[in-house]
This record gives sequence, C-alpha cells and structure tokens, in this order.
Amino acid sequence: MKKSFLTLALLCATITTSVAQDITPSKNKFGAILSTNIFGFNDDFNKVDVGGGFFYSRKIANRLSIYAEIDGSWRNYGDVAIMPGLSGEFTTGNLAIYIGPMFDIGKSMNLSTGLVQNYLFNPELKTTTGTKDVSSEVTNFTSIFFDFRHHFGNKFSLGTRYEWGLNSMFKSIDRKVSTISFTAIIHFGGNRNQEKSKQ
Repeated sequence: MKKSFLTLALLCATITTSVAQDITPSKNKFGAILSTNIFGFNDDFNKVDVGGGFFYSRKIANRLSIYAEIDGSWRNYGDVAIMPGLSGEFTTGNLAIYIGPMFDIGKSMNLSTGLVQNYLFNPELKTTTGTKDVSSEVTNFTSIFFDFRHHFGNKFSLGTRYEWGLNSMFKSIDRKVSTISFTAIIHFGGNRNQEKSKQ
C-alpha cells in the first residue's frame, strides 16, 4: 500500500513539474513613466514640460500586448490666439489616457501605437493685461501616438513618443496639437525577458 501511494505521489509530482515547465510565465508589466515633453504648434518646438503617470500592458500573443497608460502634466502651450483680439500664453492641467497595441522588437525593444484622449482643466490665458479663464474657448482633444522604447534590463527603459492631434484643441482656430516626448520608464512588476522554461 505504501509502495503504491509513493509511486502515485511521484507520478503526480512528475506530471505537475512537466506541466509547469510547459507553461509560459506571465508577461504582464506595470510601472511608472516620467516624461519630458517638447511641444510645438506649426513646427515651433520651443516649450518643455514634465509629466508622469502609470502604465500597464497585458500580453495577448507571442509578440503582441495591449498597452494602457494614464498620466498628467501642467502644460504650457506658448503664445496662441484663443479668439480674435485675445492672445497670450496658454497654460492648463492635462490628463491623458493612452491605449493601443504594443509590439515586441527583438528582446529589448517595443513599438506601440494607438489613441490618446486628452482632458484639459484649469485653463488660463496670460495676456499683457492679466490672466483670463478661457474654459469656454478650449476643448478636450484626441491624438494618435507612436511610441518607441528600449529596455535596459528588466527594471528600466528609455523611450521616445510622438503625438499628433486629430481635432482642434481650440474651438475658434484650426490649430493641431503635436508633441514629442522623451520618457524614462521604471518597471514595478513583470519580466519582459521571461522565456518558456526548458525541460
């Protein structure tokens, strides 16, 4: 009886070990992002702002993940015309939500693209005569983003992101939003180089 029980236990342990070796470890990742954004209107790239947030990606295929990110920043849009006769330096708080597919390029790089929805709040226009609340003259906007990042080990990455606005940020002018961001990414969880265990 004891011999049969021991044989059964060894068999179960062998099967469990074999199955565990055949399971690809989870490749979900999450962490924090710090970005330095260079903003430009009509190719006038002269404003630098810093933002940050959190990201999460979930592996859905061998080299494909779904990427999501939420971040915020205090943005300075430079000298812009909000309405006829009223122009100045436009600043606002900005909350951005990114979502799209992320593709693995080799073992140390990713390329992602998708949509980002920007929500503006506390808009202020600084003019020569003072500061004006221009909430009624601005609107939230949607952009397409392209993101490239290079991983240095499993805990740190550097990236570059380009965003192009799909609709006007201001209701009264046809001015598109374009940004270039340089990002530092810290991984809190997940392991981008996990491979299928060898038997």
